[in-house]
Amino acid sequence: MAEEVNAIRAYTPRVEQGKTVEIEDVAALIAGRTTFNGGAVVNLIWELRESITFYALAGRPVHLKGLGTFSPRIDKDGVFSLNYRPDKWLKSELNVKSKFKGNVVNKDMIGQPVTEMIKRWNQEHPDDTIKIKKK
Repeated sequence: MAEEVNAIRAYTPRVEQGKTVEIEDVAALIAGRTTFNGGAVVNLIWELRESITFYALAGRPVHLKGLGTFSPRIDKDGVFSLNYRPDKWLKSELNVKSKFKGNVVNKDMIGQPVTEMIKRWNQEHPDDTIKIKKK
């Protein structure tokens, strides 16, 4: 017998990831929209990386208006990393209706409760059903 987590993993809406955009692609887009050439944009991006690293190593978060905040973190084993919190503007821009042009897998399940995912699982897997928990 399958478990609830199987239905959640199978039917939770998710963005289908396209080919990864590399720094050269970003630089070309920015260069086409500004007076900077691609090489200058790449150098600027590397300098931004160096600046974020510099301040993070000093224990200082970096807030870039319109992008978000990069904050240094440490885990229980003493390993440092960066936490990224997107800017409110960026999050709201991502959620403007009809702007997203990618593909959403299980789009029909957006906003549906887990019980609907379980029902769908049971319809598609009659030999491996999940019992719906009563609350």
